[in-house]
Amino acid sequence: MSLPWYQTWFNTPYYHDLYQHRDLNEAKAFIESLCQKLGVKEGEIAIDVACGRGRHAQVLANQGLDTVGLDLSPESISFANQFAHEGLNFRVGNMLEPFEVTEADWVFNLFTSFGYFEEDTMHACAIANMAGALKPGGKLVLDYMNAEKIATQLVPEDSVQTKMARYKITRHIESESIVKRISFEEPGCNILQFEERVRAFESHELIHFMETAGLRVLDQHGDYDLSPFSPKESDRLIIIAQKPLLS
Repeated sequence: MSLPWYQTWFNTPYYHDLYQHRDLNEAKAFIESLCQKLGVKEGEIAIDVACGRGRHAQVLANQGLDTVGLDLSPESISFANQFAHEGLNFRVGNMLEPFEVTEADWVFNLFTSFGYFEEDTMHACAIANMAGALKPGGKLVLDYMNAEKIATQLVPEDSVQTKMARYKITRHIESESIVKRISFEEPGCNILQFEERVRAFESHELIHFMETAGLRVLDQHGDYDLSPFSPKESDRLIIIAQKPLLS
């Protein structure tokens, strides 16, 4: 049985090579802006779900948050651990399973690190686990692509050249998902192909998952400056939901 695409592609050096422009400097700019707008407080607890190599988690910790980064990839967590310090640690964790961490004031799922699964019951399970990791009154911040705008502006084909490889990339919509296929040639003429497949969720679908998990949706924003969300114009879909206080 083959592994899901996200358990293979994310673990390759080629993934990190292709997306090398998504670096700490990029993360620093929008996370600092986001934290300022959200009003995070020093000493609060944050979980960065699907943290990858830890670039967002590092900036969250620098904002004074006691941060845990969780990711499915042992390779990514091994890399991220070089940045660990008091107030920042990393663990292998699957969003389809309850998180074995202290309940948090904030759970962040950033840069479309969601929508990867074969069944929507799995997406609902992931949101329920994020909700379960929150303290009463804690907030989930889900940063997703604006699928409606992306679908209208999809670039069918392009290529990217790096020092490591030349990547040919095709994109199309298939079965309510945006599919990106990446192919390239290794030294020795081996042709490798990988795929990214992300569900083109609209805001009402994500909100349904959150409300089913017992969260109350507070806001929808269209960018990291927390401007209002516009389905046709916004670059992002950022949903902020809160776990109710105990009565």
